[in-house]
Amino acid sequence: MASEKVVIIGASAAGMMAAVTLRKRFPEKKVTVIRKASRTPVPCGIPYIYGIMGSVEKDLIPDQMFIDLGIEIIVREVSKIDRSAKQVIFSDDSSIAYDKLIIGTGSKPFVPPLPGIDQDGVFTISKEPEALQKVYSALEKARNVVVIGGGFIGVEMAEQIAVMGEKGGVAKKVTIVEMLPHCLMLACEEEFCIKVEKELENMGITIKTGAQASELTGSGTVVGVKLADGEVLPADVVIIGIGAQANIDLAVECGLEADPRSGIKIDEFMRTADPDILAAGDCASKFSFITGKPSGIRLASVACSEGMLAACNLDQPQRATLGALGAFSTMVGKVAVAAAGLTTKAATDEGIDFVIGEVVTPNRHPGHLPGSIPDMKLKLLFRRDNGVVIGGHVSGGEAAADMVNIIAVAIQARLTADNLATMQYGTHPLLTASPLSYHVMTAAENAALQLS
Repeated sequence: MASEKVVIIGASAAGMMAAVTLRKRFPEKKVTVIRKASRTPVPCGIPYIYGIMGSVEKDLIPDQMFIDLGIEIIVREVSKIDRSAKQVIFSDDSSIAYDKLIIGTGSKPFVPPLPGIDQDGVFTISKEPEALQKVYSALEKARNVVVIGGGFIGVEMAEQIAVMGEKGGVAKKVTIVEMLPHCLMLACEEEFCIKVEKELENMGITIKTGAQASELTGSGTVVGVKLADGEVLPADVVIIGIGAQANIDLAVECGLEADPRSGIKIDEFMRTADPDILAAGDCASKFSFITGKPSGIRLASVACSEGMLAACNLDQPQRATLGALGAFSTMVGKVAVAAAGLTTKAATDEGIDFVIGEVVTPNRHPGHLPGSIPDMKLKLLFRRDNGVVIGGHVSGGEAAADMVNIIAVAIQARLTADNLATMQYGTHPLLTASPLSYHVMTAAENAALQLS
């Protein structure tokens, strides 16, 4: 059998998962990954460069682990894809041939058209180590920092900048500006958003919700953020964290159908209209697992799943995507929140009739044991018509992340309230709530009673 040459453009979550999967499943294929960045950072670890880790270097993924698997890594800038010749063209006009191509070019930060956005001291959060280091150097000297955007990246950056100030002994006034009524509101229940906001405020962070930046003031170097109501917030550094858009330039240039909002058009097997090109991760189009409608969810976990699917479907369709679900978790100060599927607002907006099952109980039994959180809360949403779970939200300790992963699997398996209420779970006094009040079981049973 002739050895097929597979080229992957992009070396973040989707690209590297595709490469690893190919080496495991199809060891006869030659796998080459091309990236522009000098090194690959852990995407979700980026905010923690500035606080807990204290270094860009500590968030970089070692290349050697992939090289040891037989994956070739090329650090070059791609200028275009020649589909007729089946070649990837580099910026110096040299090229590399492919038999199959996977595009995993990811996303780029959305930059709003604000007056003054191009001044020094204004940063987006990219995945290039050199750019991340510039942000670090600017933040070290800054005393007033404004973060525009109260989603996960904005909240985590604000929290870690505050930690940076504590560690460095230089107090920083950090302000979050968010258009919605609450931070994290697109993913989390309002009550959990409020809990996170209180924790941020306890850390000295100012939160301005229902607020919109209208201008970045300064003369070449930013000095302030002017809000729509006229208030001006002093700022030595401004961090823009209001979302990302699919990186589709290469796909558009070579004639593939793509849209900056939705991404490169693919089918459920990650295939583009070109039979030899697939796309995965943030650059690829997505649909919601629950509603089937186009989805803007862009997560490393989704990208990894899609990278694996693209590798499996390289020669023939084997695994289809279920769609993007959206499972989130974060830790702010001492408060962990996690979410999967729909919020009550999103379900209401979709016209879905649902019931809620919830529980507040300690995460240890008995509740006085070390590590106990007396008010760990779980909230589950079930469709009224068939009892299927469509959303789950957790607040409490570190276990929130794993608990929401249980919920994410349950949503994808289309389990009902009865299924979850009668499932068997592992419990332990030092690790979980009591088997009499395990969060998932109890919340599901509380919903099942309403549905019966």
